Amino acid sequence: MIRLNTIKHYTGTFAELPATLPYGDTYFATDGARYFVYDQDGLPREVTTGSIEEVEEIIKTNIQGYIGLQSASAFGGVATTSEILIDDVNEWQDVVMTVDAQGTLDARVADMKTAQPLGYAGNGTVGNPIEFLLEGLVEQSTCNLKGSLSFIPDEDGGRLDARMYVETNSSEATDFQIDAAGLVMESGADESYPNYINVQFFVGTKLLTVAAGDAGKVKFQIKSDVTGTVLMDEMALFVQL
Repeated sequence: MIRLNTIKHYTGTFAELPATLPYGDTYFATDGARYFVYDQDGLPREVTTGSIEEVEEIIKTNIQGYIGLQSASAFGGVATTSEILIDDVNEWQDVVMTVDAQGTLDARVADMKTAQPLGYAGNGTVGNPIEFLLEGLVEQSTCNLKGSLSFIPDEDGGRLDARMYVETNSSEATDFQIDAAGLVMESGADESYPNYINVQFFVGTKLLTVAAGDAGKVKFQIKSDVTGTVLMDEMALFVQL
């Protein structure tokens, strides 16, 4: 049995079909081109038959997807810049990013598109941050929130921290945060330090959809111990239903 590039999809013959696999895993039987998804009891459920190209399209439509937002830097322009001033030092800040007119790449799964046509809220300005909407996902869904930015510190020896701020659904009373890896700026001031942020999380009961318009939301925040300039390139949410 061969493991494919995506972490929870398998291929093999029908005779090799596993009796059980974790919820959400899939199996493509090459003899007969039969496709199975494992349900919440860990049992295989046949979804469709067809070519591997057709099955891959089903995976992209119903199981795995993403929404990416890009600034003008992806299209020959410049990244969105914002300043961390002295009053902002050591304070968590929502990231500021203007989405380019060509910069929305929406390949979310069908359930998410049905629940929320746009997929995010906010316009990325100060006081109106971009929040990715998790409506349409279920308790077992998993996600990765990714972001790409650079920071130019005004002083030597600075550090930039990042985190994901999570707004829960109405069944939970308390929002929470998940920290990402920090960026230590050891080469001194006035240098551009790129930072690639990746936070993995599962939806669970706190973020699942409990009613129309009532599901979790996630956004990026940053904090620096020195003043400087943030250049925001892009952010994206990857999901597996």
